[in-house]
Amino acid sequence: MNQETVTYLTNIVIGVILGALATNYWRQRRYAPVLTAWVVAAWVLTAADILFAARQVMSPGVGRLLPTLCVTLGHAVLFIGAQKTAGRTTAWPLLAGVMLAHAAGLIAFLVSFEASSNFRMAFNGLIWGGLSVACGLSLRRSPGYFWRPAFAPAQVFFAHAGFHAARVLLAVLAAHFEWPRTLLVLQVAGDLEVSFFMVALFVGLLVANLQVQHEELMRTRAEVDALSGLLPICAWCKKIRDDEGYWQQVESYFGRRSGVRFTHGVCLDCMGKVADDVPGKPVA
Repeated sequence: MNQETVTYLTNIVIGVILGALATNYWRQRRYAPVLTAWVVAAWVLTAADILFAARQVMSPGVGRLLPTLCVTLGHAVLFIGAQKTAGRTTAWPLLAGVMLAHAAGLIAFLVSFEASSNFRMAFNGLIWGGLSVACGLSLRRSPGYFWRPAFAPAQVFFAHAGFHAARVLLAVLAAHFEWPRTLLVLQVAGDLEVSFFMVALFVGLLVANLQVQHEELMRTRAEVDALSGLLPICAWCKKIRDDEGYWQQVESYFGRRSGVRFTHGVCLDCMGKVADDVPGKPVA
């Protein structure tokens, strides 16, 4: 078993563990739509590692095309997750264009150049790095837990893009100056970086989502505490005084804090009074 196979098997094990953790959390959150894309991306990237490990039993063209496009699909799904986390509409035509452009470029490399050329590696890095930058920028519009800490998911995406930028530069220089061993070093570095990227990203996503969930629970608890305590209510008009000292109708007070919606009717005790106040209306 060579080093490349060992690296791919390690990446597969890490991907399965992270995918299982993400799936379990997704189920605990009752299949929250905002988490769906992250879970799918974890399994798509794991499938890409499986395809890379199985390239030896594929034809050369399929082995070079299918696993690489699977990685691009995984990055596209990550972008969808970033868009949904930020509450933005996904740019489906843009993603479809990126996938088609990458597929066309890879086919052109297979036809015109060697399948393992430095320029092919640089082309892949531009696609994946660009999608990572787009993911990081999208998360900048999401809650601070996703981009503010040093190891937040947005920072991981930017670091991932920086890695690919350096890899692209070195691949182009190696092709220009004919450094024969540089391609192999870059390939090994890329395979190892996959594990670091997936661990850092999905652990960061899990931590950020847990922090958001904790914040929601604390906010809900504060609202419950406020509603379960003593309420200053007017003895005559029954308005409630809020924390800022303003008097509000009962419906407004509870509607703003608990989402309760009121419907109105007339009880039996008040029915006669209402009928007396309306001239000509018989008493029920």
